Amino acid sequence: MSIAKPSKPTPIHSESAKRIEDVVAVQKESIETVVRAGADAATKGVDKAVAMTKEQVEAAVKAGAVAFKNYEDMLQFGKANVEAVVQSGSIVAKGVQDLSHSLVVLAQASMDEQVAASKALIGAKSLKEVIDLSSSMAKTNFEKLMAEGTKLTQISTKLAEEAFGPLSTRMSAAVEKFFKTAA
Repeated sequence: MSIAKPSKPTPIHSESAKRIEDVVAVQKESIETVVRAGADAATKGVDKAVAMTKEQVEAAVKAGAVAFKNYEDMLQFGKANVEAVVQSGSIVAKGVQDLSHSLVVLAQASMDEQVAASKALIGAKSLKEVIDLSSSMAKTNFEKLMAEGTKLTQISTKLAEEAFGPLSTRMSAAVEKFFKTAA
């Protein structure tokens, strides 16, 4: 029996092996290039996503700050409105108190005058004196009524203007804020 000797690689066999090794090397290089390109693309995608998220968070924080500022502005505006209503109410209360005091003083004076007029009429000695006193009192009462009516109208008008002042100021501020916001 004879033992077979290992055969020497033939040049064709060596050439095929070389070609296979070259193809494997090219394939390996191609795979490495694709993997590197995929990794680079993934890194760029992640970086872009992080940047976009950061921008969105910054925009949300900025919008939140603007909204919070607007909320604070709204609260401050509402507070100023309440203060104006309270101030206006105080002016009305004080004005009504002053007006009531004027009416009480006027009523008291009128009662005193009526008592004096009644005494004068009772003390009259003739019908002509009664008529003259009555005419004089009617004329005096009418003049006082007109004077006091004018005085009360002036007090009431002044009260209305003063009471409406704080509300008018707030209304102007509201209109200004509305048009500033709309612009």
